[in-house]
Amino acid sequence: MRGFNLLLFWGCCVMHSWERHTGPTLKPATKDNNCRDSTMCPSHATCTSTVDSYYCACKQGFRSSNGQNHFKGPGVECKDVDECSESQPCGPNSVCKNLSGRYECSCLHGFSSPTGNNWKPGKPGNFSCTDEDECADPRTCPEHATCNNTVGNYSCFRNPGFESSSGHLSFQGLKVSCEDTDECTEMCPINSTCTNTPGSYFCTCHPGFAPSNGQLNFTDQKVECRDIDECHQDPSTCGPNSICTNALGFYSCGCIAGFRPNPEGSQKDGNFSCQRVPFKCKEDVIPDNEQVQQCQERTTVKPENVSFCAQINNIFSVLDNVCENKTTVVSLKNTTERFVPVLKQISTWTKFTKEETSSLATVFLESVESMTLAAFLKPSANVTQTVRTDYVDIESKVINKECSEENVNLHLAAKGDKMKMRCSTIEESESTGTTGVAFVSFVGMESVLNERFFQDHQAPLTISKIKLKMNSRVVGGIMTGEKKDGFSDPVIYTLENIQPKQKLERPICVSWSTDVKGGGWTSSGCVILEASEIHTVCSCNQMANLAVIMASGELTMDFSLYVISHVGMIISLVCLVLAIATFLLCRSIRNHITYLHLHLCVCLLLAKILFLAGIDKTDNQMGCAIIAGFLHYLFLACFFWMLVEAVMLFLMVRNLKVVNYFSSRNIKMLHICAFGYGLPVLVVVISASVQPQGYGMHNRCWLNTETGFIWSFLGPVCTVIAINSILLTWTLWILRQRLSSVNAEVSTLKDTRLLTFKAFAQLFILGCSWVLGIFQIGPVAGVMAYLFTIINSLQGAFIFLIHCLLNRQVCSCCPPHPLSPPHPQHPSTQHPCPWTIFLHLDVPPSPGTRRIQEVDHREDEAQLPVPDFKHLAVLHAIRFQDGERLHAPCGCWSREVPATW
Repeated sequence: MRGFNLLLFWGCCVMHSWERHTGPTLKPATKDNNCRDSTMCPSHATCTSTVDSYYCACKQGFRSSNGQNHFKGPGVECKDVDECSESQPCGPNSVCKNLSGRYECSCLHGFSSPTGNNWKPGKPGNFSCTDEDECADPRTCPEHATCNNTVGNYSCFRNPGFESSSGHLSFQGLKVSCEDTDECTEMCPINSTCTNTPGSYFCTCHPGFAPSNGQLNFTDQKVECRDIDECHQDPSTCGPNSICTNALGFYSCGCIAGFRPNPEGSQKDGNFSCQRVPFKCKEDVIPDNEQVQQCQERTTVKPENVSFCAQINNIFSVLDNVCENKTTVVSLKNTTERFVPVLKQISTWTKFTKEETSSLATVFLESVESMTLAAFLKPSANVTQTVRTDYVDIESKVINKECSEENVNLHLAAKGDKMKMRCSTIEESESTGTTGVAFVSFVGMESVLNERFFQDHQAPLTISKIKLKMNSRVVGGIMTGEKKDGFSDPVIYTLENIQPKQKLERPICVSWSTDVKGGGWTSSGCVILEASEIHTVCSCNQMANLAVIMASGELTMDFSLYVISHVGMIISLVCLVLAIATFLLCRSIRNHITYLHLHLCVCLLLAKILFLAGIDKTDNQMGCAIIAGFLHYLFLACFFWMLVEAVMLFLMVRNLKVVNYFSSRNIKMLHICAFGYGLPVLVVVISASVQPQGYGMHNRCWLNTETGFIWSFLGPVCTVIAINSILLTWTLWILRQRLSSVNAEVSTLKDTRLLTFKAFAQLFILGCSWVLGIFQIGPVAGVMAYLFTIINSLQGAFIFLIHCLLNRQVCSCCPPHPLSPPHPQHPSTQHPCPWTIFLHLDVPPSPGTRRIQEVDHREDEAQLPVPDFKHLAVLHAIRFQDGERLHAPCGCWSREVPATW
């Protein structure tokens, strides 16, 4: 206690001493101080009392209006100090906020301070702003976006495959969302499916297509989806006995003829298969014919096809009734009676086209066969049935014990026709289950399925060469089993002749074949065994499941002309070859005339070869038209070369004073060839452009005679013949004038006969015989036909005879026979035919002509007579001043050479 009192005393002494040395003593305002009045100092100031006075001081953050720290008296205010404008108390990346008497520091957006975002002076620590990583918080950006932090900021970017709801590439905040982009609008190739995934996609090819890169899923836009050809896979996708049809992206399975899809399998499940059908239904017999298929479509039928479709649909209705009732017993009699109305209307088939009639006949015959087989194969129909009507007879026989013994024959009859076959043939047919055979004979079908449907390319005579007629009913053999042809033992058909067979008639057994377009008769597989006046026996190595008929062919005058024409053409071909060889190899006769003969012979040779080889090749319509076009051109070329020869002959006779007229006129062979070969081309091109279907007929490959197209050949031919006739007549008149003007020694009967004979022979060779072909009408048609055929078929022989055999110049080209005697007058010479020329030597040549410079005598000078006004010289050649040497041919020429030569 004592110590405490001492300490208190010491303190009071110190305070007293301090007041004494420092001046007035500050005393807090008490009830005795001078700061009792609160208005003594302004707002935001503090009043401090002294011993005898007071003073005011502004609070921290304020400044007096008079600039003094201590003041008193009215009129002074304490104003707030704006620390944010005077300095940067908060530092960089911060915001300073001035307040009344103080300030606060806060960081900019994207920055933060360790001392807190709202720092005030006086707080512990130093205020500083550093970058804030907004991307550290996964909630800064929405889903499917990427956060990118920058100094003081950040950005959200949509991920690939997404779009922002604002439509901008970058954004901030969670108010914007990222939605998936549907890339499948245009990213995948054709024939593929696009699958969109969040932010991505992938492409998958459609079924039936495969990607070109081999990957099941792909995104590369360069990849293609290519069609898979399932039909070329091994093993077959559709199975045996099937037809696989590939299409773009898929395939379909069908069965070949005689098979049907197995109902226990399906293409969708991958177990499609075909099973053999016991008989054909509508879908199996519909031919590949546009009109028949249109009849089955549920569309409006053209008026002209109504009757045809009605006939087809009547046949199909019978067949549909058999096929749809698969468990119902088929009555052969009832089914046959349903076909009778079709046969009653068979006369109306004649108004159909040939293709329509053949298609209708094929459908009818196959339907009758299917109906008969159905009668064999249905459960309760295993009995023999025979149906006889006015229009059709059918006899069927189910084989049970009939073939238990060897070498047993089965006999069936319908109308007056019969069929015989061995049991071995039935065994060979590979029949399973119920085995049966049937024979059917139709009445009236021969009238519509007549000889115009006969297209046998193996027979030696075609329709154009013989006269054909139908002479039996249409019959058909039907048998169960898969094998229908190639039997070891033939099937024998005995057919009743409608009319008694004549002595000159030759029967031909033919069968209906669908291999021909639409259907047609062919003799393939059948031969004649016996032919009498009332019956014809045919042997066939096949069971014709369509029909077998007999056609009689009468050998008429047409066949005689055929033989004469072909024998004559063969002779002409040999002669033309010899003539061409003579013109090429015999040098002594080479000149412009022989060149013309050569071109004529070549054209005629080619025309006759093509005529022999291709006139009857009518199986291919396009090939037949091409053959007809070439025949048209070659025969026209012959006529135009004939015209050239006529012009040459006329000019030669008209200009006898010039030995080589064409050489002196600079007429080149190229120009002549352009005329001889070019004009026929022009005629053929124009004709083909106007009427291209005019080439080729159903029975021969020649120009169509029914439409008048034949005049594209006859017109130029008649024109050439008229010109040739005029030129040759004129030529004969000039010859007569020339021969009468020479001396009597030269104008002998021998020379006159020779020139006249050649002129008349040339007249026939150049086409006068073709006139006979135009007049094959009326009662003289037969005679004209024979004359035309004989003369024209031997045209090549006439050319060889006139221009080679009767030309003595050709003799020099052949080596003499070793036993032939030498020439009587000139034993030393090998040329029996000197060229005798009359020379006017005493007349000087006129300007522009050539003078004989040198004469090569074929006989000695001493043997020549004394020169006179007319000097007779036997010459071998004449040499002119310009160096040209004119050789005399070895033929006998009598030529008067005027003084102007």
